[in-house]
Amino acid sequence: MVVTPLLVSVTPAGSASPLAVGGGGGDTTVEASIVETDSEVELVGSISLSPEVRYTVTAPESEYWRTSSFDRYTGQGWVRTGESVPLGDRSLSAPAGESRRLEQTFEAEASIGTMPAAWRPVEVSGQAADTAEVTSLGGLEPGQQLEASDTYRVTSAVPDVTAESLAAAGSGDPAAVDEQFTQLPESTPDRVAVLTANVTADTSNRYETVRTVEQYLETNKEYSLDVDRPDGNVADAFLFEMEAGYCTYYATTMVTMLRTQGIPARLTVGYVPGEQVDDDRYVVRGFDSHAWVEVYFPGQGWVPFDPTPAAPREQAERSRLDQARVENETNVDTNETNPPQSTPLPEPDPDEAGEQSQTSTGPGDLDINNTNPEVVEAIQGRPEEVGAAAGGSSPGPSRERLALGAVVLAGAVAGLRRSGLADRAYRSVWLRYVRRSDPLTDVEAAFERLLYLLERRHRPRREGETVRQYLDAIDADPRARRLARLRERAYYGGVATPEMADKAVDLLEELREE
Repeated sequence: MVVTPLLVSVTPAGSASPLAVGGGGGDTTVEASIVETDSEVELVGSISLSPEVRYTVTAPESEYWRTSSFDRYTGQGWVRTGESVPLGDRSLSAPAGESRRLEQTFEAEASIGTMPAAWRPVEVSGQAADTAEVTSLGGLEPGQQLEASDTYRVTSAVPDVTAESLAAAGSGDPAAVDEQFTQLPESTPDRVAVLTANVTADTSNRYETVRTVEQYLETNKEYSLDVDRPDGNVADAFLFEMEAGYCTYYATTMVTMLRTQGIPARLTVGYVPGEQVDDDRYVVRGFDSHAWVEVYFPGQGWVPFDPTPAAPREQAERSRLDQARVENETNVDTNETNPPQSTPLPEPDPDEAGEQSQTSTGPGDLDINNTNPEVVEAIQGRPEEVGAAAGGSSPGPSRERLALGAVVLAGAVAGLRRSGLADRAYRSVWLRYVRRSDPLTDVEAAFERLLYLLERRHRPRREGETVRQYLDAIDADPRARRLARLRERAYYGGVATPEMADKAVDLLEELREE
């Protein structure tokens, strides 16, 4: 840390960053590997995050801003079959089931070649609409690169589904859907199907099967951007050989597991909602790019599910944004995300300004524009005298000190991450605070924290072990069993009451305090 500031002062324009904070170990970004692709996604190894702002979205509610889906899995990546056609040549129909209309306006904040929209877009207008295209799987593509300040508007028919409607959807899939979206490569070992069958043995309908697989991946795999890409079938490797991965690994594996059970599913990419800056405005950055899963339900259409654990993904994004701000990277904020920290000075009264210009200036009101040039040059060369001459406080830090401070801060963050202290601190706060939302989400959040507590106190759940088997094996506290039963009722029934949520959080707090 003593040598580093010397290097900074000698080579201030160097492009290399000596510290990597929260960015992963690869040169390729998540965004470049999934969202900015055309009709093919190749699963890669270690990857980084881009903090640059891409869009500002105006919409009354947040959604996943979808760009594309892929139907054919190769074992090493994904391909979208079929051709894209001009928007005017393809009708944009609403999903088969109930839906609600959602109006969105997207403003590009940089030059970019994607066109996100909430699923399922039915109307498009604005600057990009004339040349826009529609993919074979319903995604939107700009006919030409969007430039900063370009806008377009989308009306989407968002599927309005409930746990009850999905549980009652049945499994009578159209032949074309079944053929296209249950395909698996020959490289998929039988053990993937065997494990999936064991994990979902207690489920009684498609919805329960999908949610069980989603939860299995969320709780049995760690989130990491620093991974070695496996040589064989990626989904098989992630299930049996890898301990951690990022969104494309989670989504690819979930689709594969579901397809082994004859459930139509596909990989979908786009952006998570982004940073909310107003009641109806969201700023979307490059690191908000994401991959998730869409599953087909008869009579309902395609419904999204996300097996990637949200908390560690969001932590990685926050870390990367903090690093970008410390290192003064460009295009990582807008006026809405990075407001001025100081209070602006009041506008001077024109009359008072006129009077002041006619009077001489004293040491406390230095007017540098009306000062002898020799004096100006002398004062500017000695910053400490500027403060004294202006009657102000001690001078601000020099650029060298600011550079040293930035490096020290970045080094501290990197050290915390490397030591694991940052993650443990985050986990500690996460464990103690359940951000209340709706009852179903609150029960699920309490259950996730319960599993974390039990892992620390006893051991992690083993592969293929159901929650009940796990609780029996570790001889869990009766309160843990009650919380698990509450979650089971909410999870499989799809409905939770405020009383259930309060009880789940109370049980968690009792166990946590002990």
